[in-house]
Amino acid sequence: MRKRLALAIVALAATALALFGPGLAGAETTTTPKTDKIEIKIVKGNLKFVGPKTVSRGDDLEIVNTTNPKQVGPHTFSLVTKGSLPKSHSAQENCFTPNHICMAIAKWQGSNGKSPPTKNPAKAGPEGWSTMGNLNKKGDSWFTGEKPGTSFSQVVSASSGTTLYFMCAIHPFMQGSIKVEPAN
Repeated sequence: MRKRLALAIVALAATALALFGPGLAGAETTTTPKTDKIEIKIVKGNLKFVGPKTVSRGDDLEIVNTTNPKQVGPHTFSLVTKGSLPKSHSAQENCFTPNHICMAIAKWQGSNGKSPPTKNPAKAGPEGWSTMGNLNKKGDSWFTGEKPGTSFSQVVSASSGTTLYFMCAIHPFMQGSIKVEPAN
């Protein structure tokens, strides 16, 4: 009788483990966030941001400068509102003057536009890539500096469904966007 009872308990435990084990195992494990990359590159003679069209909330977004600052200058990766992006050639040429977004980005980073940033990265709002700025509100921004091969990574904390717009304050024709999807 005891032997049958022990076998029944073992069989019941095995059945419970088979049914509920995968769910319990998933609850106990943590997944490492994926790292997506946006590279600053020269493509067919033009400076560009090259990266995915989407990123998942909670994943890391790494910005990688593959250009040589001694040849093309440093860059920023600055989150700005869509309406702040300088669209015309004239707006891009005047971007680093008062009351324009490139000068605002310099101020977010503690620069007067002629000196290197003192705040790098410039953080605004919640931790991570989340806050787009404009002339009146600071946004998240990173300055690549003068050394080649620099990179910076942080988590994407913007809400799912948000499209993050970004630009380089030093090269205002460099612009892009990435849509934030739900966490995996």
